[in-house]
Amino acid sequence: MYELYHLVLNAGSEEKQELMFTVSIIDDDPMFREALKDYLQSMKIEQVECFSTGEEFILSMKKSDKRLVICDFDFGTYSKMNGLQVMEEIRKRDPKIPVIILSAQDNIAIALKALKNGAVDYYMKGTESTFTTVLTTILKINELQRLRKNERDYIRALVAGSVVSIIVIGFLLFLLSR
Repeated sequence: MYELYHLVLNAGSEEKQELMFTVSIIDDDPMFREALKDYLQSMKIEQVECFSTGEEFILSMKKSDKRLVICDFDFGTYSKMNGLQVMEEIRKRDPKIPVIILSAQDNIAIALKALKNGAVDYYMKGTESTFTTVLTTILKINELQRLRKNERDYIRALVAGSVVSIIVIGFLLFLLSR
């Protein structure tokens, strides 16, 4: 949560928000897509890309991608993947990519299904707080990933230090036994 307070307190500064991933917005409504992108960039989040369909996004995915996906639920036609199908395809390729589902539909069953299938959050489009709640979720996920990375780095350093200690102790014992 520190990141959100820092962002608000330094809204006038030129300091960019460094994320551990690129934010990918998938939505068939170009006005909503651009409005969300503009809002995130106004909040100093520069790593934002947009896609008009889930299929377009899936084609752009690479193995080494570090992304957070914000995906519309309904793309307006049965010939295109819906948000749950996009999320399912993302999970097959990389289950670690967080997905936020957005929908204009006020349907609790869809929200529950999205969350049950692995969405990190589900928000209604068109509410006053949609953009700020999405931003808050992005910052929370970024902070969690940063903490996990720091924990992994710390564990690696401990293991490396332990290995070096074992080698030094073994070498000293070898020298003492001569």
